[in-house]
Amino acid sequence: MARFDRTIPPGGEGKITLKVRTKGFQGKIHKRARVFSNDPKHPQVTISLKGKVWVPIDVNPRYVRLRGTEDEEVEKVVRLRGEKKEPLMVKLASVSIPDKVEVKLQETEKGRTYHLKVKNKVKGEARYRGELKLTTNYPEKPEIVVQITGDIRGRLEVRPKLLSFGNMFQERLGQLKKNPRAMTRSVTVFLNKGNDLKIEKVELEKSIFRVSTRETRPGRMVQILVEPVLEKLKKGANQDRLKIYTNQKGHEVLEVPIRLDLL
Repeated sequence: MARFDRTIPPGGEGKITLKVRTKGFQGKIHKRARVFSNDPKHPQVTISLKGKVWVPIDVNPRYVRLRGTEDEEVEKVVRLRGEKKEPLMVKLASVSIPDKVEVKLQETEKGRTYHLKVKNKVKGEARYRGELKLTTNYPEKPEIVVQITGDIRGRLEVRPKLLSFGNMFQERLGQLKKNPRAMTRSVTVFLNKGNDLKIEKVELEKSIFRVSTRETRPGRMVQILVEPVLEKLKKGANQDRLKIYTNQKGHEVLEVPIRLDLL
């Protein structure tokens, strides 16, 4: 937020007042403002503002993001440090997703520093969001809320999980017969951990689509191209199921539904 004198007389002075909202910030901050004027020698000037936002309790990081694969331990540690002379006391008050995460609070420096360990508990793929609350003895900051997000991916993933060609009018069908590749869509198989991915074969339950594969990252990523067989499409919903056979234990067969609606 800025306030400034719009007109400055020759030989005079003007003032520019910058205001920084520090709510939600802690530690060092660095802000810049650009000033434009009709001065031919200095039409643009940059003003820098540096400072440090004092907080009674330093929380680092302020958010917990748990990201990893299903077969590894995923955890984050939040460090809390009291910045006042008085000893800091912190207690765990609540966890909104106790079925998803394990939380441990440990005092590492008497009356000064705590470590908050947040660990994923979910077995398999998962995405979740929640929060935990801590209480303190500092009146300036009686409660601390830490947001938690989890993104635990499978060791092997397929995207998208549903392949949709959307809606197509019959008039458009005739145009596409001259260039059927214009309707090609892709399904990608990712190996998030390791580099030995092989696609043994791919197959469709029906014959209204055709597929081909290409390895885009050897041992890590394979793309499967899917296109409709236009002459076999019927009015209404055209549905099929793509089956992908891999060499990965526990993920030997991946299935992706396919749909195209002909209007």
